[in-house]
Amino acid sequence: MSYLVGPRITFAGQFQADVSTVNNEVRYYSNKDFKPAYQEQQPSGFDPEGGWWNPDGSGAFRLINCTVRGALWADGTWVTDKAQEQAIGLFVGNALGRSAGKMVDLDPQMQMVSAIWGMGVRLTDGTGPGLVAGDFWPASFRDLMYRQPKNAANGQSLGAAYTSILQNLVWDSSPRVMSKVLEQMRNQVERYGPEAALSIRFSLYKYGRNYVDAAAAQGYTFGSVVGAIGIALPDEPKSFVLGRRFAPTEAPPVGPPPPALSYFDGMVDMASGTVSVDLGNAIPLDADANVRTDLGALSLAVLSIGDTVLDGKPAFLPVGARLHPDQFVKLGDIPYTEPNWLETTAGIVRLPLPSAAALALIQDHPLAIIKTETTERLQSHTILARETVLGYMVRADEFVQRLNPQSQYPDPEPTDSTQVTLHAARWGAPFESTGVVVQQAGAAPDNGTGAQADMGIPVPITGWPEDVVTQTMTAFSQGRTHVTVIATDPHGARLVYYTPPELGDNQAPQKQVPLAAPYMDGQIYSLLYSLQETAGWTAPTGQQHPLDSLILHVRDGSAVNVDPGWADVAPILTQYANLYPVMSKRLVNLSNEASVTANAAIIELAFSLDMNDPNYMPVTRDLSPARQQTLLAYLRKVQGKVAAPPLPVKRMVAARPPGAAIPVLSKAAATTFANTLKKSQAVKSGGEKA
Repeated sequence: MSYLVGPRITFAGQFQADVSTVNNEVRYYSNKDFKPAYQEQQPSGFDPEGGWWNPDGSGAFRLINCTVRGALWADGTWVTDKAQEQAIGLFVGNALGRSAGKMVDLDPQMQMVSAIWGMGVRLTDGTGPGLVAGDFWPASFRDLMYRQPKNAANGQSLGAAYTSILQNLVWDSSPRVMSKVLEQMRNQVERYGPEAALSIRFSLYKYGRNYVDAAAAQGYTFGSVVGAIGIALPDEPKSFVLGRRFAPTEAPPVGPPPPALSYFDGMVDMASGTVSVDLGNAIPLDADANVRTDLGALSLAVLSIGDTVLDGKPAFLPVGARLHPDQFVKLGDIPYTEPNWLETTAGIVRLPLPSAAALALIQDHPLAIIKTETTERLQSHTILARETVLGYMVRADEFVQRLNPQSQYPDPEPTDSTQVTLHAARWGAPFESTGVVVQQAGAAPDNGTGAQADMGIPVPITGWPEDVVTQTMTAFSQGRTHVTVIATDPHGARLVYYTPPELGDNQAPQKQVPLAAPYMDGQIYSLLYSLQETAGWTAPTGQQHPLDSLILHVRDGSAVNVDPGWADVAPILTQYANLYPVMSKRLVNLSNEASVTANAAIIELAFSLDMNDPNYMPVTRDLSPARQQTLLAYLRKVQGKVAAPPLPVKRMVAARPPGAAIPVLSKAAATTFANTLKKSQAVKSGGEKA
């Protein structure tokens, strides 16, 4: 994203994520097994099992007291003084006269792609609608990683970053604040016409999950945020930087302590002769969420020894390698120890290319963060972080997808498909790869995210049946390829397959009698991808973030019921009442027929809003179109409205026949992915203390 180049502003402040935690546990979706205790505030693992740390959460996501701390002008001048740049001190806040955005998990069995929906962002001096306002394109977090040590008082040591665009921009025609950087940003954006957008990137950390300790509880459901807003160029990816990707040369640890530096992005701008790296989500923090200043003297450099491939195996200088001074060219220091450095810069470091030698090397040699230690007699230089081996990068943009194989009524071809764009780069430039390898994680046992191994409720298996999803793909052109995933009806896959104690090699789940009271809709599939050029490498294992994958929620097919009764909609509404008690406590008891009837008009409005609306129900965006039509038919019926014939639910794309089979990961690779997912999900959701 072009926020790394400029012009841009940086901001810092707080955020609130008032997420509900009852829905973190897949077993709580079983209506017949649900207990009132599951709505009580109690950490997982206690007897009886409680609703975890925030059962009454509304799902709201808000920016709180975020202010502009710095500005980069188009000529490269960095400004932090309000006397020079009037944008300094402005508020980066939520939309005016509109509900807060919503933070949404895809599914209780896939909580690693939490997305923000329906959020508006504006830049304001505190009066009026704002100097510029826009809609946040719904995006999921990326690069989830440990930022704080395990004993962090706030109770959540993980951090993550959101990268997206602000679209549908509205600029103040008569701004009261004369800002050079905003004028430059507006002029550049308007060159691209009505579809132009701003890029936005922010990192979240120090999230307050601890409600027990009196001091820590002051930050309950709140956290810290640093971010940047810049220009979004046409045809750029929306959810990541297409540039220089830094990654470990060994797989990072699943648990704490956090690595010194892990995954982050950089960009070389030849036009300005500069290189930038974004450490906003990478620099480690201490237990109080302050930047650790004990990492030593850090500098950005380009290695003079290139990466090679010999007999199919890459040879490279790894993280941790000791360097001789002639093995790198220093580009500049990283001033991470300066007071308020992270809050002022959002962790972005911009350096000029100092020499012709650096300019020549940087086009096909890896960038690296070098740690220099000085003793009385000598200096030592160690690679603390480096660019991916041979500069390869591949990432998907719209990597979270909801598919509805039976999305029309009647539907003679119950399939649905979605096209995902994958971008490839080498040394920051678009790369014409020979192809991309896509594999599915396959059937994965799961015992739920809670600490109790058995609550007497069967836990569905994910990733099965494997032939539900197939694919077609195009050749790379201008550094991008399109993978089309076609899904057929999973036919209640998570309702009829019990999880076996352990899946061995070539052992498929055994189909059992359907659950007495089914409680999960559709199936979750994880598709991992890599470039053909790196698919056969046994190392480095950290080339891609372990959770960088395509995630699908393929919903079960169901017909629209045009004349439903309470018995037809009660299972849907009761489940929402169980999982989101804030509704029953503050508005309407969705499990009660009389209460639903009395409030049918407002419920109908919420369930018929556009999915991008912050007031859309369900908050989780997990209701299939056919079930939504059935529910709306019931709500209209109890209001005495004339029943209308079922309307076809519009498809995003036309039905198409299944494509090529998607191979399944090897047993070892699938186990590694499943373990990483399980551990990360348990820590993130609160099922296990970080």
